[in-house]
Amino acid sequence: SVGPYLQDAEPSSITVMWETSSGEESTVEWGTTTSLGNSSSGIFITGSGFSRIHTTVISGLDANTKYYYRVITNSVQSNIFDFVTPPLPTSEASFNIVSMSDMQQDWQHTNVFDDMINDEVIPFVNNRYGNDLATDLAYVFIPGDLVATGSNYGSWESTFFDPAQNLFQHVPVYPVAGNHEQNSANYFKYFSLPTNGTNQNDYLEHWYYKDYSNVRLIGLESNSGYRIQEQLDWLQGVLDDACSSEHIDFVYAQLHHPYHSELWIAGNTDYTGDVISLLEGFSSSCGKPSIHFFGHTHGYSRGQSRDHEHLMVNVATAGGAIDNWGEYAQQDYKEFSRSDDDYGFVLIEVQAGNDPQFLLTRVSHGSYENGLVNNEIRDTIRVRMNNVKPDKPSGLFPYEGAELSPDCIIFLGSNFSDDDSQYQGAVHWQVSSDAGFTSLVYDDWFQHENWYYDVNLESGNSMTEKEINVLQENSNYYWRVRYRDRSLGWSEWSETINFSTSLSIYSANLLTNPGAENDVTGWTQVAGSFESILSGECAGNAAYSGSKLFAVGGVCDPNAYGEGYQEINLDSYASMIDQDSAIVFFGGYLSDYSGSDIPAFQLEFYNASNTLLGSTVSYENQTSEWSYVFDNVTIPSTTRKIRMILTGTRNAGTDNDSYF
Repeated sequence: SVGPYLQDAEPSSITVMWETSSGEESTVEWGTTTSLGNSSSGIFITGSGFSRIHTTVISGLDANTKYYYRVITNSVQSNIFDFVTPPLPTSEASFNIVSMSDMQQDWQHTNVFDDMINDEVIPFVNNRYGNDLATDLAYVFIPGDLVATGSNYGSWESTFFDPAQNLFQHVPVYPVAGNHEQNSANYFKYFSLPTNGTNQNDYLEHWYYKDYSNVRLIGLESNSGYRIQEQLDWLQGVLDDACSSEHIDFVYAQLHHPYHSELWIAGNTDYTGDVISLLEGFSSSCGKPSIHFFGHTHGYSRGQSRDHEHLMVNVATAGGAIDNWGEYAQQDYKEFSRSDDDYGFVLIEVQAGNDPQFLLTRVSHGSYENGLVNNEIRDTIRVRMNNVKPDKPSGLFPYEGAELSPDCIIFLGSNFSDDDSQYQGAVHWQVSSDAGFTSLVYDDWFQHENWYYDVNLESGNSMTEKEINVLQENSNYYWRVRYRDRSLGWSEWSETINFSTSLSIYSANLLTNPGAENDVTGWTQVAGSFESILSGECAGNAAYSGSKLFAVGGVCDPNAYGEGYQEINLDSYASMIDQDSAIVFFGGYLSDYSGSDIPAFQLEFYNASNTLLGSTVSYENQTSEWSYVFDNVTIPSTTRKIRMILTGTRNAGTDNDSYF
């Protein structure tokens, strides 16, 4: 009724599993030709009712060799299939792997996973390589949510194994559990995973690792109840071992939950952030690039850590209902360069030998909302272990000793140059008040692309120049820049350049108590609550600077909506205003907790009689990271007062997480 399918492949052994409705014989006939000639016996366990799940280990095999096999239970036998054993670690063999996740069946579109396997993955691999699945794919790995309800026994056959049988009878599969598996015994009955994880029955097969040629694949458990230090300690040990292993060039980790998810931020999980920190540390200290693959959010995402050779890749969705743009609370995270609301899978082509590298390709099946496609390549990235870093850039402007107005300085770096002819992938700018760059006043990086909500937000932006307008007047500064190639290699920082600022064309800040340090002095509450809170108080956000921040709408005293304002008298600027020669520059740092609630601000202009003359649009921000939002406008003639209005709107949860 299920299988056969392949598990736990080693150069000298492999595990074959299958399920029958009855019968207790667990025999595999195998050999290097279709004549077979060898036989191995295994064991069975009860699946459900009278069904039997059979497990047979074939031993004594040769590495990197094709074998043929069939399974036998009493009078029933399968067709003959094939597999190829993994190569020896010393062989430096190149290979290909496929990853996908979240194939739990969507009741509206029940055939997606079947289509993904039989109309997408198998034809794509056959067309790309032209051999056969057993030769062309080393294994498939799945970061969770294999079925919709893990405790529903029958769904394992009908929605997972049946659609995938044409692939898994030739290629080993390595899953980790997602939340939909429900920690069910059915998951552990159906898989025979490596037992090199924490050697306790409660944790056996929840985490493990598998080596293949120059890659170590680590399977992790990110579900509630297993987000424990013991797993992190085990992971650190496995990473330390991979660091010292001369045969391992790359580490891939798979777990179900994201740390940052652009399409569905409600799925974010801090424990995954702990895993990422260990992987980043491994890559930086060992010089071996790493990836963590995940799912849970139903769509594709690919990003990279700023300071480490570490990729983060969401390989969903292979069947679960897509998390479409605009459907949930969503957020554009700095580290991600692409997110797509589509079905699809990921192919990783790994090269070993003297120039270890891999090419990661996202292959899309599209969506019902925007149109299905057939094996459309949407994204690629190539990462080299021995990558030649870009040339060190030069800072062109501001030049050494320059004295400039702080109001509009466009920083300029030299053209990007790379000895191995790669394209520029990112740029990182820093401005500091000290030559050691310990007191940063500007620190930001930008990638060459940022596909968010089907738009490349970096389109047309320069990768060698940046306008920076947060500098103070009459101040001394140092600046530098560095460039990254698209294989995650950073150049050295440019030489440090010292410059200074002169007087600003702007007045001093006209707001009283703009950073909440003096409680709510100067501000008038209009609706809800308007709080000045300590950094992190009432589980609110940390302050951007100083020790306090505004919580508009309330986190200690939460309300669905909050509003407050400060009114600024402009009598001393009346003549300039009435000549239409005055502008107001305004803005601030905004954040929320999880991308749901909306901090926003706008200006209103009043004459001496308190008549409203006009207003700006509302400026808002929906990200958990502090974001600088600003603009400038001409002040309407006869204006004598400006009212700056702060609002906070709660969209989710109890607290109104609208911070300024």
